Parts: sequence; C-alpha cells; structure tokens
Amino acid sequence: MSIDTHSHHDAHADGGHHEPPEVVDGRQRMSIWLFIGGDALTLAALVFTYLYLRGVNTSGHWMSMLGYPGPQLPGGHSWAFYDANVFNGSNPAAPTTIVTGPLSSGLNWLGTVVTAISAGLIWSAERALRVAKNKSAFTMLAALGTIVAFVAILISFHQLSLIPQIYSIHNDSAVMAFTAYGSSMMIIIGAAIVHLMLLVFLGLGLTLRSARGAINVENWYQSRLVRMFWVWVAISAVATSALTTTINTIH
Repeated sequence: MSIDTHSHHDAHADGGHHEPPEVVDGRQRMSIWLFIGGDALTLAALVFTYLYLRGVNTSGHWMSMLGYPGPQLPGGHSWAFYDANVFNGSNPAAPTTIVTGPLSSGLNWLGTVVTAISAGLIWSAERALRVAKNKSAFTMLAALGTIVAFVAILISFHQLSLIPQIYSIHNDSAVMAFTAYGSSMMIIIGAAIVHLMLLVFLGLGLTLRSARGAINVENWYQSRLVRMFWVWVAISAVATSALTTTINTIH
C-alpha cells in the first residue's frame, strides 16, 4: 500500500474529519445561531409571562397580597412581619393588604451595564487575536471579561435577596409568599444568573485554552463563537432591563 493510499484510507477510517477550517467554522456558526434563536424563544416566553401577569393582575396580586404588615425598607419594599406565634394563633396584627414596590432600577441597570462591559471585553479580545494577532492581549482580555461577568453574577444574587416576601394568609394558614411581580422577577433574574454562569465557564475555557496555546492567531474560530453568544446575552440583558424597569406597576 502506498503512502497516498494509506493516507486516503486513514481519512475515511476516522470519519473524514479532515475538513477545511472554514467549512467547520461555518457549520459551528450556524449551530450557535440556532442556539441563540432557541434562547431568544425562551426569553420571549419569559417576557410574555411577565407582561401577562402584569396585565391580568389576577386577584390584585401583581404587587400586593393579603398578609401581615411589616417594616418598610428603603426603595419602597415591604417585608411581612415574621413571628412564629402566628402559627399558634397569636397574631401580632390583623391581616392587611401589603403592597410591594418594584426592585431597584439602578441595581438592575448596574448588573446589565456590567454584563455589557464583559461582552465588550470579550469582543475586544477576539479582535486582538483575529485582527491584531496579539495572543497575550487576547488572554488578558478574556480573563478580565470573565471576572467582570462573575461580578454580574454577584449583583444578580444580591437582586434576588431583595425580592420581598410576604407573610401571607392562605386558607387559615400563614406562609411566606411572593407577589406575581416578585415571582416573575425571580425567574427572570434566575435565568440571567444561569446565562452568566455559562459565560464564566466559557470565559475560563477561552483563557485556559489560550494560555495552553490551543487558541492562537491561526486558530481563533472558537473565540468568535463565544463572542457571538456573549454579545447575545448582553443584548438580552438590556432588553429585559428596559422591560422590567419601565413596565412594572399596575397603572
């Protein structure tokens, strides 16, 4: 068997994976676009749910609920009064309708801006590798973008902690509950955290692979795929922040 015949045989034996990088990159870009499209449908479902609950305001529970009153917190948030004696029938006050205000729009936009900054850093990293052919700059910017995305995760978790709970009355029992607005925000912020965690994972992958030489000035295609998804996450963060900070009351 000749060398040429042996090489041809090996190409078929391993499944024919010797394709031009441009062909592989085109197929991978199509895959990431399909993934982003599916993620956009999920975002649309969350937006629809948010707007539906706000518009219907079932039983007036969008931002209010029957429960025991509690101290007012900065920003208009009202936490219900918690007392273990409530379960024993020794109520500290008569049930009343508790109205919660929207979450801090400033904190919401802070998390969005930080996410957008991380996307800008990843985009700059990709350009440094693809255009400027500067591998060291890519590694540094990818690491910095990952750190900034992690900061956005911390901000999002702080947002979750600020969603007010109400010590609510349900069929002669008292439970901690959330309004429809609070529940919607919990799902939206939770989805953002999942996306940010994925970005941190991808950013770590880029940084480590670049440090090991797996991503370089000749093999930069993976950085573009990550950048495409990262920018989409930033765009979706801007869209949801614009929605939840402007359409939140029942008026």
